[in-house]
Amino acid sequence: GVHSEADSPPKYLVTGLSGGKARPCSPRKKPEEEEDDEDDLKAVATSLDGRFLKFDIELGRGSFKTVYKGLDTETWVEVAWCELQDRKLTKLERQRFKEEAEMLKGLQHPNIVRFYDFWESSARGKRCIVLVTELMTSGTLKTYLKRFKVMKPKVLRSWCRQILKGLLFLHTRTPPIIHRDLKCDNIFITGPTGSVKIGDLGLATLKRASFAKSVIGTPEFMAPEMYEEHYDESVDVYAFGMCMLEMATSEYPYSECQNAAQIYRKVTCGIKPASFEKVHDPEIKEIIGECICKNKEERYEIKDLLSHAFFAEDTGVRVELAEEDHGRKPAIALRLWVEDPKKLKGKPKDNGAIEFTFDLEKETPDGVAQEMIESGFFHESDVKIVAKSIRDRVALIQWRRERIWPALQPPEQRDPGSPDKARGPPAPLQVQVTYHAQAGPPESEEPEADQHLLPSALPASATSLACECRPPGSLSPHARCRPGPQA
Repeated sequence: GVHSEADSPPKYLVTGLSGGKARPCSPRKKPEEEEDDEDDLKAVATSLDGRFLKFDIELGRGSFKTVYKGLDTETWVEVAWCELQDRKLTKLERQRFKEEAEMLKGLQHPNIVRFYDFWESSARGKRCIVLVTELMTSGTLKTYLKRFKVMKPKVLRSWCRQILKGLLFLHTRTPPIIHRDLKCDNIFITGPTGSVKIGDLGLATLKRASFAKSVIGTPEFMAPEMYEEHYDESVDVYAFGMCMLEMATSEYPYSECQNAAQIYRKVTCGIKPASFEKVHDPEIKEIIGECICKNKEERYEIKDLLSHAFFAEDTGVRVELAEEDHGRKPAIALRLWVEDPKKLKGKPKDNGAIEFTFDLEKETPDGVAQEMIESGFFHESDVKIVAKSIRDRVALIQWRRERIWPALQPPEQRDPGSPDKARGPPAPLQVQVTYHAQAGPPESEEPEADQHLLPSALPASATSLACECRPPGSLSPHARCRPGPQA
């Protein structure tokens, strides 16, 4: 049904929204006395059932939504009261939105912005759709990147892990819930804990309906298949990769392009954003690259990403690629970091990174870990932790080689491998201790991210047709796309 916010005088005055109490309005109070009460706020609208109040405090404004501060009178918790423009929704679109919104109301997860209620409003003759959601006061990933410019690897890893947990929760519902418009603008930071939550769920349907003849998402974060409207959960993996790229570089993907048409040509031709080449960490670059593949069958799945050694829960030891793996040689260069000595039983030899070569055909994680113990890098009691860190990394590399590289190589170059291949004795472990800028004591926690910034407005679409952005070696925007190995 249609809820109408009351046009009659509000039922409540709210004293001091943060932890304050509401009381019934007193008709006997004089106007001049009300003006003296600076801390008292009048509710300018209520939901039909009276549970939610709206205050005339605007928190943010986007291309088709305005967010006000609100209050849940059942819990006395502040909420976000979002008003969305109702731009001639068709009956089918309206029904689709209602079905999605009903499903979202029941969702509860630490990394998903809570969705409380929705209704259609016709207050004062103005038609709109109202959503009531959890209030996020510390800004978005976008506002964080604008303020701090550089994100520490530890923070990037933690926040990406939380985003993935939220996406896994959505994708494992019945039926699966696909966000379809994931980007740094709608990933919110919670002030008290510094954790992140995915927001703006349910807006994809309304966004498409509101902008006739336009696509459903944000071009810079849209997988190629979204333009055809034949897509599944992997579009969220693609968008996650673009979010991670923006987090790693503080640069908006495809910022070298001037308009959506240029972005469309690059995306559908499989040309990665220019900022992709600015990612220096080979492991982060590999993850992003496998998320933003043009072919959705080649992308990671969310569960694969969560089991990726990069996103593993902190054990104090982390093994990463020391250089990019091209899948051709059995020996891989790895780097082992001691990130938290307190999580180890013994005392590591030093605070440097241990760089070593691991032969996939001749060595085992347990054997290499034992050699590190015997070389004095770790205490014997930590052999299991070290071996597990190496094993997780090696398993991921082998999984990736089996899944990705055969598809990218011409048939004549593929090595079917032989189970009877003779294995020589393992070479002695070559270990080099290096000192990097990040080496040293464990990183201190990121300072409180509670910036009290307004939620970012949705970015306006660029309309300039001024340039054809073609980095050296890229296809002409008018050239035909030809399948080939991904860069």
